[in-house]
Amino acid sequence: MALNQPNIIMISCDHLRADFMGCSGHELIQTPHIDRLARKGIRFTQAYSTTPICVPARGMIMTGLEGHDLGLTTYHEGFPVKETLPQQLHDAGYQTLAVGKMHVYPERCHYGFDNMILWEEGRQIGKPYGMNKGYGDYEQWLAEQGYPGMAFTHGMSINEYSMTPWNLPDYLHPTEWIGYQACKEIKRRDWTRPLYMWASFTAPHPPLVPLMKDLYLYDRDDMPSPVIGDWADKHPAFHQLELSFDEQMTDKQIDLAYRAYFALVTQVDRQINRIIGTLREEGMLENTWFVFTSDHGDNLGDHHLWQKSNFLNGSCHIPLIITPPLRAEGDQLDELLGPNWVPGKVNNSVVGLQDILPTLCDIAGAEIPDHVNGKSLLPLVKDPTDRVRDTILGEYGNTGRRSLMLTNSEWKYIWYEEDGFELLFNILDDPNETRNLASKELNILEKWRNRLIDILSRRENDPAVSGKPLAGSSIGYELSLIEKEKRINTYPYYHPMGLR
Repeated sequence: MALNQPNIIMISCDHLRADFMGCSGHELIQTPHIDRLARKGIRFTQAYSTTPICVPARGMIMTGLEGHDLGLTTYHEGFPVKETLPQQLHDAGYQTLAVGKMHVYPERCHYGFDNMILWEEGRQIGKPYGMNKGYGDYEQWLAEQGYPGMAFTHGMSINEYSMTPWNLPDYLHPTEWIGYQACKEIKRRDWTRPLYMWASFTAPHPPLVPLMKDLYLYDRDDMPSPVIGDWADKHPAFHQLELSFDEQMTDKQIDLAYRAYFALVTQVDRQINRIIGTLREEGMLENTWFVFTSDHGDNLGDHHLWQKSNFLNGSCHIPLIITPPLRAEGDQLDELLGPNWVPGKVNNSVVGLQDILPTLCDIAGAEIPDHVNGKSLLPLVKDPTDRVRDTILGEYGNTGRRSLMLTNSEWKYIWYEEDGFELLFNILDDPNETRNLASKELNILEKWRNRLIDILSRRENDPAVSGKPLAGSSIGYELSLIEKEKRINTYPYYHPMGLR
């Protein structure tokens, strides 16, 4: 192992929004070990999931490509593999391991990982290809512990916001299992090579089944209420699926969902400290970089929306923390970051999941593929006042029904292709996006429209800019109640599961 090749531990959550961490200013949620990573590293305050749903977001991490170039701008059970992050690091001499949720297809294709230990939230492996290849390593392990087929006996579904405490012994919880397996793989690593490991936690993604001991931490706290914007009485057609989750939720159910979400995040935080402790026990901590992030966030009732799949703050604004080793071999860290580098800073420029691949390749000394959209953030770790781009583009949905977003960390502009609906926020003054300025700041609105038109005009035959630019594909059209139900039902969001 070359002394200048550090270990790299990437830790991700699923559905964790950027503002629900202690280090980002949240006064209730308990995340002391995530906060410590931020104090020892650099926190990126304007990090975005630019196609905020499971498979495309993870595809961006794996390839460094944005959704349009990846060919994934909506949920799709497929993965157009090109050069991947684990393959680049493997070729540079790393042992590459994945533990937890990958959500790529085919599921057992390793994509450059030496080994993958999977928990895919109960999805039947091989089902998109007409095959039954079982349910993943967690459920096999659960059977070995004497609880075969009982992963979902708590009665909650993987996309609903009802909650109940975890019903099996605590150590059998999937979050505990992912933490344990990550620690186990660190201890049984190939110590002749540097280690890259992706510990991918499923929480706080539903099912909302926290441990009772974590719920107790919030027992006496008043939960925050979702924020409602002055524009939320009239949503674009694009939001119908996310609105459907809110239609029958009572104040009590919303309160319980928040408590469960907080508890699940705190449980992940505790596993992060287990991983850090195992690295210390193994003598690896002094030469290990950490990256902490999430594939996307969760609206959590803001503006009556739940889940993700849109470009409002809760859905697309994600945590991103990069923490270098506490000290490196010899003077390596001083050589890399400079002798006057100070931890605990923040960078306020716009960055995205597509930047993870080039950043980690840069840290590892691996080749960065020429075709990637992402940029290495290592210069921003060195100098938190620097930036790699002025604006970032978000794109979600199929042509004709897309939502597109542009932001520069001060303003955010969102355009909805189907009905031409527009949102404009000053996110410096209004981070919760409660005031739509589209009808008030017309000059600023026109500037952002033109920026989006310019980007789309560089593509080949994008229908949004053929004819009258950004006119909308179905201006004036409103969905009937039947059409709304049909659109909601095209996505089987409920996913009830029972005894296997």
